[in-house]
Amino acid sequence: MRRVVLLDPLWPLDGVDEALAGLDVVVEKADVAAGDDVVAVLAAPEQAIRADVLGRCPNLVLAGTCSTGYDNLDVDALTEAGVMCLHVSGYCDEEVAEHAIALATGLLRGVHRLDRHVRDGGWWPYPLEPRRVRGSVLGVVGLGRIGRLVAELGRANGMDVLGFDPVVDPADARALGVEPVDLDALLAASDVVTLHAPLVDATRHLIDADALRRMRPDAYLVNCARAGLVDHAALGAALAAGDIAGAAIDVLPTEPPGPDEPALGWPNLVLQPHAAWYSREASLAPYRRQIDDLARVLRGERPAGLIREVGA
Repeated sequence: MRRVVLLDPLWPLDGVDEALAGLDVVVEKADVAAGDDVVAVLAAPEQAIRADVLGRCPNLVLAGTCSTGYDNLDVDALTEAGVMCLHVSGYCDEEVAEHAIALATGLLRGVHRLDRHVRDGGWWPYPLEPRRVRGSVLGVVGLGRIGRLVAELGRANGMDVLGFDPVVDPADARALGVEPVDLDALLAASDVVTLHAPLVDATRHLIDADALRRMRPDAYLVNCARAGLVDHAALGAALAAGDIAGAAIDVLPTEPPGPDEPALGWPNLVLQPHAAWYSREASLAPYRRQIDDLARVLRGERPAGLIREVGA
């Protein structure tokens, strides 16, 4: 009997047996995948599947993550070894886009700081001046599916939208109502910069100390994508120095954060518990889609979430 190992202890097993019926596999949860009989290893973003799994599981066929981002998979090494790498895309695009816009507009209106002001006994004068959303400039970094939805929602709120994505044709961006610009121009002009790029070598620490210095001192940063897009220490320094007006982040380098996480003490920062993806509709979708793709692979069919062709 072949084995499928789930590294995620929270992976729901409802419907798994039905989806894999007749495929001669057994599904189990474990901290480490090992054995000649392991044909697939599945993980959540919190668990990494690196090249060392190849030595422990010599007959591995598939490595998958139940998330859109796949920086937790060593795609290069695994694909070179003939292992299919899968992710799940599109299941929470609306949720992430809505969350990013909620944070962007909340920052401009000062919602979170005004709430704290009242709880601390304040009323008038306000601790900051709420700003009009309509007519403000939203800078969208990454114009994939989620970035395009964010741009659409920004325009629906009356915002002027700038976009940076070196792989998107400028004409396609303009067709979305987005003015394509380079990153420096976007950082310099935006009231709110929101990140929707994948985390790859070229985008790691895309927002570093220099990038933060190029933002306006009254601008805000929103990150509902991946923590590694931002130099974490540089963001803390920029907030402490008042180089930017504030930030809202849904992702942290270590999740959940420990009590010594420095961001817990940073000023003008809204923290979220990696919740942008979540809704009742989206909560089970990535797990079910990944199991469905696993079944396709085991039946010799093409999976929907293949990241890169094996042998390409």
